[in-house]
Amino acid sequence: MMLQSGLRQVTMDDLAQELGISKKTIYQYYKDKDELVKAVVNLELKNHEAICKDCESKAENAIHEMFLVMENMKAMAQTMNPNAMMELDKHFPTAFEIIKNHKDEFLFSLIKENLMKGIEQGCYRKDLDIDIISKFRLETVFIPFNLRLFPLNKFNSLEVHTQLMEHFVYGLMTVKGHELMEKYKNLNKQAI
Repeated sequence: MMLQSGLRQVTMDDLAQELGISKKTIYQYYKDKDELVKAVVNLELKNHEAICKDCESKAENAIHEMFLVMENMKAMAQTMNPNAMMELDKHFPTAFEIIKNHKDEFLFSLIKENLMKGIEQGCYRKDLDIDIISKFRLETVFIPFNLRLFPLNKFNSLEVHTQLMEHFVYGLMTVKGHELMEKYKNLNKQAI
């Protein structure tokens, strides 16, 4: 509810009603909304890690892994309120710090491993500086959530996520990588 409707819009009363419990019961587990938001963020990050690790284990190669991650990111973008990240940053700084740490540690290593694998497999260009490109990608993760840059009345949030992710991935690829990505996209279209 919080990530879909907005963190500030959902009250403890709303949560209690949705869960079919009293507000008092919620407060037995969480001292305040900040603590609850941190718990939600930690749960979402654990789910995100599990999805990424699943993509990595199922992937045939680095391109396939990126394709699977992109598809999962699209699904996440469809269900998440674009304001959530800005609300976290502004009103729940401790929870936002957890996300930044996750980005700087887990995502950084995931991106770096994928880049090394892709270069080794001949899917990504050999001239990439892995540290620079990994850090670049990390810093672009939050761009789709910048509503000043991509206001909702002018841009579709899902399309912004998709365009930026594809722009990044295609910039890494060799001809072999492009061919593999097109293969996975076509297989996905046929499955739909």
